[in-house]
Amino acid sequence: MTDEHLMRHWADAHSEFFGDLDRGLLRLGGFVSKRLSARNANSSTYASAAPESSTLMARAALAGAMACLATTFLLLSLALAATTGTHSAGALAVVDHVIVA
Repeated sequence: MTDEHLMRHWADAHSEFFGDLDRGLLRLGGFVSKRLSARNANSSTYASAAPESSTLMARAALAGAMACLATTFLLLSLALAATTGTHSAGALAVVDHVIVA
């Protein structure tokens, strides 16, 4: 009996959640489409002052890539600094040079 009650409650909550999600996405889609149509209507007025959207997208992609690289470098640096005492001297890339005359 408890299992049946839980399954019915889950099914009701599931349908309610996805109904709310659908309504929210429809409202968001309506808002975005209104914003895009308003932007297209005003694009002739501001075309000379605004940079191209492809340039903005390229800058955003470059900024994202640089942020990923900086985060990776920081993470590796911190990992190396945190484990400094655990590395053996033989594992490091230091080569002794001996000059034989």
